[in-house]
Amino acid sequence: MPSINQVYQVRVEVISPLCVLDGGRLHEEVDFYLDAQTTYVINSDAVLELAFQRWYERQPSREQLLAKLAEREERLLRRRQRNVEDIKRFMAAPPKDPLKEAEQERRLRAEGTEITQKLAQLRQERAELESGTAQSVAIPAELLQNSGVSDLFKTGLLTIDDIRTVPGLLRYSYAGRPEVKSGQSEILTCVKDPADRLYLPGSSLKGALRTVLAWALAPQRAAQALNEFNNAKDRRQAARALEQRIFYGRKQREDRRVSHDLLRDVMRAFHISDSQPVAQSPQLLQIRVFPRGSPITVEAIPDGTTLLATLRIEQYPFTNAAARAVIDFGNWPQYLQPAQLAAFGRRRARVLIEGEQAFFHNRPDATQISRFYADLAERLVALENTNAFLLPIGWGAGWRSKTLDTILREGTREEVFVSAVRGYNMKLNRQRSERFRTGDLFPASRRVIMRNGQPWLPPGWVCLTIEERGK
Repeated sequence: MPSINQVYQVRVEVISPLCVLDGGRLHEEVDFYLDAQTTYVINSDAVLELAFQRWYERQPSREQLLAKLAEREERLLRRRQRNVEDIKRFMAAPPKDPLKEAEQERRLRAEGTEITQKLAQLRQERAELESGTAQSVAIPAELLQNSGVSDLFKTGLLTIDDIRTVPGLLRYSYAGRPEVKSGQSEILTCVKDPADRLYLPGSSLKGALRTVLAWALAPQRAAQALNEFNNAKDRRQAARALEQRIFYGRKQREDRRVSHDLLRDVMRAFHISDSQPVAQSPQLLQIRVFPRGSPITVEAIPDGTTLLATLRIEQYPFTNAAARAVIDFGNWPQYLQPAQLAAFGRRRARVLIEGEQAFFHNRPDATQISRFYADLAERLVALENTNAFLLPIGWGAGWRSKTLDTILREGTREEVFVSAVRGYNMKLNRQRSERFRTGDLFPASRRVIMRNGQPWLPPGWVCLTIEERGK
């Protein structure tokens, strides 16, 4: 029986480092250690286990401890003997001064009491040691008193060579160091599988492609909603109204099988797997908000990496008569074909690239990024009439990459957009949102990857190719 699904391979070539963050953070001296040129991400549990094992191996044996107790006891007995002789001499010839006599007697008796207590404690330790009931130290002082990996090096329980060579201690490493002050560094982590291999989640790919489709189809499928974008209670409701008009099929009749509106969303028939994991280590990036912003250190999938995923498009909602009698998806089967999807993607990439070229134009501190976008525009032209296109994905790719962007401001919608910025506080600062005017730049900043203190690349640009794989 033939499959009712269309199945394709999705090839994603990373053009500029790709950040798909998992919400985690690595902390210096706990999760990673820095030397002059390298950042080592460590398995903290394995490091502590090795340090404890070495501490344990350094501890004396039972026989050695008993021998030390015997030496202590011998010293205490000699001290007690001297104390007894001192008391006899005191009793035979006490000082004539009553104050000196009282003070000397108090000191001799206190010393005798201290010796007796120490002998009793020593005998208890010996009894516990001989019977095997001596309590072990749960956390050695050498570990308890240290606050980071560097402190462990000082104890000799761990060395940097251990981190580099002992299996299981090093998760991965990257060249370079975080920019922020040593001892306070944090690294935002990207998505990895349980074996610390990088991959691209299918949800990130699907979200990016959903935005491509929304941008291409919104003018014809959601024109009225675009003109009323500023009238919703909040921006989420405004976005939901747009998405419903773009992606929802037309319900043909009331049917209990359509118990939830999301069943009308055509993208439920569009499935993208997580990519296959890749073996290379993450790349360490220093990212700043351009033109002014504080440094942020993040992990990324390195540029030049190729990731493979599977795209499966269900045909049942489009071809089965019973299904179509309940929900009609109209022209969506054509929109989801690889050639059409790639054409939509190239159109949108062209607009995004032109907008970024305009943003960075005549900025002498961003000439490298301007060159990147010029090269990207040439690369896009070479993809015409193929099933490939360019798009930005992930963290740092920016507001434009994840929204309808220019569609929201076309023609007579500029005033609608200005009203939405103010009403929905889209600048994330009430005063800045209220100051927003017609023609103002939005957004007014970009996240850029820094190299040698200069803007180097925008993050997250990829080339995506949809390849035939058979039904």
